[in-house]
Amino acid sequence: FHPTLKIKIYQEDLVFGPGLVILMEHILVTESMKDACGEMGMSYSKGWKIINRAEKELGFRFLNRCNGGKNGGSSTITPEGRVFMERYHAMVEDMRRITQNFFDVYFGEFQ
Repeated sequence: FHPTLKIKIYQEDLVFGPGLVILMEHILVTESMKDACGEMGMSYSKGWKIINRAEKELGFRFLNRCNGGKNGGSSTITPEGRVFMERYHAMVEDMRRITQNFFDVYFGEFQ
């Protein structure tokens, strides 16, 4: 018996949320959009769609792109992308703590 919290950032449409964070975390490890999407069971085109939408809406690049070729391409997270991810994680953690505190106030007797 516990609360769950999902933080999604919108402008008109969804710009940044848990799915994009997970994708970017996989890209940090694999340095490959293709491999990151594969690990998530996400189509490659969907991965690019959500990255491109976030970059367009927020006005900065999340990924450095090196197109494929004989040895394949690579993708790395930009410094701005890392800062945005870190701030998102920090906000989510703060919101989880606050949510748990309120949950305990309102539902503590049922636990």
